[in-house]
Amino acid sequence: MTHVFDVLIRALPLFLMISLGAVIRKTGVLSEKSIPEIKNLIVNITLPSMLLITFAKTDFKLIYAAFAAIIFAFCCLMLGVGMIIGKKMGGGNRFYPALFTGFEAGMMGYALFATFFAEENRFAFAIVDIGQVLFVFFILTMFLRKISDTRASAGSLVKKVLISPIILAIVIGIVLGAFGFYRDLSVFPVTGRIEETLNLLGALTQPLICIVIGFELRFRFSNIQRPLTAIFLRLPIMLVSAYAINTLVVDRLLHLDPIFHLAVYTMFLLPPPFVIPIYLRSATETEKGEILDTLSLHVIVSLVVFMVLQAVTK
Repeated sequence: MTHVFDVLIRALPLFLMISLGAVIRKTGVLSEKSIPEIKNLIVNITLPSMLLITFAKTDFKLIYAAFAAIIFAFCCLMLGVGMIIGKKMGGGNRFYPALFTGFEAGMMGYALFATFFAEENRFAFAIVDIGQVLFVFFILTMFLRKISDTRASAGSLVKKVLISPIILAIVIGIVLGAFGFYRDLSVFPVTGRIEETLNLLGALTQPLICIVIGFELRFRFSNIQRPLTAIFLRLPIMLVSAYAINTLVVDRLLHLDPIFHLAVYTMFLLPPPFVIPIYLRSATETEKGEILDTLSLHVIVSLVVFMVLQAVTK
C-alpha cells in the first residue's frame, strides 16, 4: 500500500498540471486557437532544446543505433498488424490502422518519464524514441497522406523531416556527445550560458505538455465502446512486445543498461502519435470522432496503467 501511495504522490504534479489545462479551457484563459501555437512552441523550441542537451550529455554508441533500428522495424510491423485488425474491426475507418503503431513520446512520453525517473536516465527514453520518431516522420506520415489523399512529393517530405527542429536537435546532440564536443565546449563561459539557456527552455516542456493534454481532453461517453475496444486491443500487444524486446533485445542481444527496461515499458504504454489528427481533413465525422475519442481516452488509460505498473514493480 505504501508503494501505491508513493506512486500517487509522485504523479500528483502531473495530474495537477493536466487538470490545470482543463481549468484553463473551462475558464477561457486560453482559446482553442492558442493551443496549436503552444504545440508549435513545444515541438520547435522547448522539446528540441531538451533533446539536444540530453543527447549531448550521452556517450552515444553504435549499439544505440541498432536499438533504434529495431524499434523502427517494430513500428513498421505494427502498422501492418493495424491494417489486418482494421480490415476486421475498423468498421470502414480508413485511419484505424494508425491507432496500433507509433507512440506519442514528444507530447506525453518525456513528461511522464521525467516525473518518475531521474534526469540522468532521460537519455534511455530518448534512445528508444529515435526509432519511433523516424517511423512517424517517414512511414506513418506517408501512410496518413496516402489515405487522406494529401498530395506531397517524397522529396518535399524528406526535406521537411531533415529541417525539423526535433531531428536537427537529435543529430546535433548525438554529434556533440559522440565526439566529446560537449565536454570541450562546456568549460567556456559563453557556451556554459548557452547550455543553461537550453536547460531552462527544456524545463518548460513538461508543464506545457501537461497543460495542452488537459486542455484537449474530450470524452463522448455515448461513443466509448469502439475507442475502448481499440485501446484494449493495442495495450496487451504493446505490453507483451515490450517484455519481449526487453528480454530478447535489451538483455540478451545488446546487453543494455536496465534503465532501458523502464524506457521501453514507458514508451509502449503511450497513446498513438498525436500527429494523426492533422491528416483527418478528408475524414468523415464518424472517422474523426472515433480517432479523437480513442486518443483522448488512451491518455487516461496510459497514465493509470503506468502508475499501476510502477506500484506493483517497486
